[in-house]
Amino acid sequence: MSVKKRRSPLITVLLWLCLIAYVLLLLKVILFKFDHDTIVNILNDTDELAYTRVNLVPFQTIRFYAFSGRVPASVAVRNLAGNIVAFMPIGILIPLLTRSLSLGRTFLVGLALSAGIELTQFFTGLGSCDIDDIILNVLGAMSVTLILAVLDLIGFFLKKIAKIMRKSLDKKHRRV
Repeated sequence: MSVKKRRSPLITVLLWLCLIAYVLLLLKVILFKFDHDTIVNILNDTDELAYTRVNLVPFQTIRFYAFSGRVPASVAVRNLAGNIVAFMPIGILIPLLTRSLSLGRTFLVGLALSAGIELTQFFTGLGSCDIDDIILNVLGAMSVTLILAVLDLIGFFLKKIAKIMRKSLDKKHRRV
């Protein structure tokens, strides 16, 4: 079992500041994309909340964007890829903060953050509430952590192979 080296408190603070800055930027881009007056009007218009778009059918929006042919490809790619890419930093920051490549932890944080944003959109009318956004957001977070875990595993095996090769070379040099 490997022992984790003690991390500098400064690094931990910087990682937390990165996470906070990322979440604030995410909220700005997703929830507060409108100007101040538009946001105030949306929040004050109770009729607007009745027309808030909601999709609770998994993969409905994804299928619509990907296969309906009614949406320009550039819009479909921007929406689908944007939802994935927007949450990729979670897949990096959570493992760095926790010092663990736990897919479960990344899943839970990505799910909680995405669901929180979607519920805020639902209750405020500042966007549409879509289960597919949650699916794509979590996929984005998980994909990065999974890639990091695979790279970590490859590194582990390469170290083992290098160790075996060093031992083999040491034995050959001792015989000579």
